[in-house]
Amino acid sequence: MYPLEVSKVMAALGGAGTVGSTPRTVVELAAAVARGFPGGVVSKLAANAAPDEAEARRRVAALVTSTASLKRRDRLSAGASERAERLARIVALAHQALGAADEAREWLNAPHPLLGSARPIEVAATDLGARQVERILHNIEHDLPV
Repeated sequence: MYPLEVSKVMAALGGAGTVGSTPRTVVELAAAVARGFPGGVVSKLAANAAPDEAEARRRVAALVTSTASLKRRDRLSAGASERAERLARIVALAHQALGAADEAREWLNAPHPLLGSARPIEVAATDLGARQVERILHNIEHDLPV
């Protein structure tokens, strides 16, 4: 995993108030994922991952879970929580690499040529895709060729 503070991932998820706990280590974060995050994490993550456009935020939320699932349950499944954590990690990395939250949101939602013109946030919905996006962000952060 790309080096990143758990607190930055937590911030992308909406913080302790949204998550309902304060994991400080990767082990504690993994336990919170296994328990399932509260449903409110989805809207906070979407707000941190997408520009202030309803459609963009709906797209990000749909990468985590369906609207119907959110209405049926107050907690995300372990699988949906894992997707939320993965996307939050990418959001936190983008903020770290690009410096500004607005710039990170724009970058995450703009088609990228190294990803087949797909949006990085959408590619990051899978583990393999997240690794590709992490590599690009790492290269950006360290001024390496992308």
